[in-house]
Amino acid sequence: MYSKTDLSILQPFLDVERLAWADVIQFGDDILEMGTVPETADQFRRLLQDLETSPGKPLVFRHTDVSFSPERCDAALKRLGEWNEENRVEGSLPTPFYVISVAREANALSELISWLGEVRRPTIMVFQGQVALSFLGIGLACDYRMAAADTSFCNHGRTRDLPPGPGLLYLLPAYVGRGRANALVTRVEEMSAHSAFKWGLLDEVSVSAELEQTLQGLAAEVSCFSPETFGTIRQLLNRHLPAFNAYFGQEILSLQRSVRGRPWEKLSCRDTTGSTPGTNRIGKVNPCLE
Repeated sequence: MYSKTDLSILQPFLDVERLAWADVIQFGDDILEMGTVPETADQFRRLLQDLETSPGKPLVFRHTDVSFSPERCDAALKRLGEWNEENRVEGSLPTPFYVISVAREANALSELISWLGEVRRPTIMVFQGQVALSFLGIGLACDYRMAAADTSFCNHGRTRDLPPGPGLLYLLPAYVGRGRANALVTRVEEMSAHSAFKWGLLDEVSVSAELEQTLQGLAAEVSCFSPETFGTIRQLLNRHLPAFNAYFGQEILSLQRSVRGRPWEKLSCRDTTGSTPGTNRIGKVNPCLE
């Protein structure tokens, strides 16, 4: 099945499992490291091509409890700062390594989001643990999203003065409207899985003990359409969205500008609870945003 992909290069960052009811891509703890290895971008692109060979069969994306956590995001920011110091050349114009790394990883995620809109397979994202809010964008690019009941989406960019990444602001207004999207991104610190379900950002929320059963039930339910019919439905639903390539070009430039502000130097600003005084948690502090 994976004739184009060297999975050994990708295995430090993700695994692929072919099951009877779905193909499962499991992002590992170190998925945010993928941008540091140049070969992975090409192999990830080839994997997406290989995954096109089973039209109609559901495709599931999963991750560990820490893959997209605020702590992993902070660790990635810290490494960017270390690389910046290691590659800094006195007296020269800055072409920092961290900008190259951000661009490389953002390109891989951009290709994934663009590909998700075209692949002739139902796609499902499964969230669990603490998830930095930006990575909800990958889920919104999928056809369906589900989460364990104890999942929370943390607005990591708010505490680090960073704009949301991959594709979140491209897709979020289509789900909740511009006003609520703005409120979520700029005012809210944390959102529970149940609140995300109420907002229409998740299709299923399940206790951990029933997560696998719920996932397989959803996969069976969405397999009833032919690839042609399902593709038509998705294409028509996406017609109102602007051209993604133009959006992504603006997103990557904004991310590069922000990392030039050295956000890793703000890591000490986070208090021991991970909270910022005066900010909101949907369902806990500011029910008017529900």
